[in-house]
Amino acid sequence: MAEKAVLMRKQDWLCTLTINRPRVLNAFNGAVGEGLRRAFEKIRTDHQVRVVILQGAGGHFSSGADMHLLHQGADPPTRLQLMKDLARLIVAIRELPQPIICKVDGVAYGVGSNLALAGDFVVAAHDARICEVFVRIGVIMDGGGHYLLPRLVGPVKARELAMLGDEISGRQAAEMGLIYRSVAPEDLDGEVRALAGRLAEKSPRALALIKEGLEDSLKMTIKEVMEWEAAHQTIMLETEEHKQAVRDFLISRGKAV
Repeated sequence: MAEKAVLMRKQDWLCTLTINRPRVLNAFNGAVGEGLRRAFEKIRTDHQVRVVILQGAGGHFSSGADMHLLHQGADPPTRLQLMKDLARLIVAIRELPQPIICKVDGVAYGVGSNLALAGDFVVAAHDARICEVFVRIGVIMDGGGHYLLPRLVGPVKARELAMLGDEISGRQAAEMGLIYRSVAPEDLDGEVRALAGRLAEKSPRALALIKEGLEDSLKMTIKEVMEWEAAHQTIMLETEEHKQAVRDFLISRGKAV
């Protein structure tokens, strides 16, 4: 029996997704895309899951598109459908209510790089190797690269990464603001778990709305953002969770409630 391309493990409030093709450095193919899409569909409605970790098996995140499939080729309609399936996956990641931490060690190349950048937090090993390799094989970025890069590092750095296709380390990625943080390889697991724990302590409803608001703000005017905030904050101020937090704060300061 063939091994699953994506492994899903739930432990209390944490769900860990592992791209499971270590023999080819977790190269992305249809099975990986479908496995991730199905996993995110399940997670979306699972209110027990508060944080998601996305990682690769065997010491690498993902080497990008499976070059054997690229070599085999396909007709244009099939190619287009594959690209649409990839688009659905990236949108599913961006729209997932729960925060996603991408743990990057080894290589994160091409679509593997953009798959990681689509998450909410990327924690990488200092020596991780990240590359928008597309231009080096004569194609454009996919996996949302044209959307993600300029929003993360601005147009100048986005052009550098996309048009030169140079490999950068996890440390360099963190220094330029492309990712959340880089750490020593031996500290990677602990750093990811600590971040997951911090996020799990936060209000799931607040986190989901913050994710939605940040994402939608990129296509709204300031007036539209303020209207969105006013409407949603009015709702949040009426939740029992918020009211209890206020009561707890006042009691901690010795105030009568």
